[in-house]
Amino acid sequence: ETIAVRRPASARPRPPAAKEETPKVETVVEDDGIANDDETWLFSVRDPMTTEEISHMGFTNVILLNADRWRSDEGGEAVAAASAAGDIHYCFGMKGDPLDGITAGNREQMEEMLIGGFCGRGDLLVVIQNATISAAPVDYSEPGLVVVGRLVDMIESAFNKGSENMTPDLAGVSVVLEGCSAADLPLLSVTWDDGTSRALEVTSA
Repeated sequence: ETIAVRRPASARPRPPAAKEETPKVETVVEDDGIANDDETWLFSVRDPMTTEEISHMGFTNVILLNADRWRSDEGGEAVAAASAAGDIHYCFGMKGDPLDGITAGNREQMEEMLIGGFCGRGDLLVVIQNATISAAPVDYSEPGLVVVGRLVDMIESAFNKGSENMTPDLAGVSVVLEGCSAADLPLLSVTWDDGTSRALEVTSA
């Protein structure tokens, strides 16, 4: 049985294939509109995704981020936030110097930089590997997961701003958290260093 999933639409439609194949796992339906409430864009998977699975989801452009790179034995949240900022700057091909951390003070500027990274791609899947520490129960205060939450929050906000401003050639953007299922992490906690917080619903891919 196929499951209809509606994800954010891209400003650049993908050219049709010479021979259309019926997806084996799920049918992805793109629709017009700005960040509709019934769009599904944040997924989780326990095991690493294969290129075939990514293709069946309808994506051709992928950015890989590994949250384990942001964790350290001695460092806490500030170290993780700084490491992630450099990674994001590199992986999204942002121009200029990287910011010094994923913090509330840098949030607005980083979201503007993310919008630029979303453009010209057609569609975009951001895969965050090792979103949680697999050998341990989910700890929402763990520095790596805290930074994952902030990044996902910025991605949603940046896409919404780009869509509302009708940014030319804006990609449809979705996010997959690898290393956990929706049963393990039904809600992604977002906590910023200025005290603001929220929770995002996670769907099993």
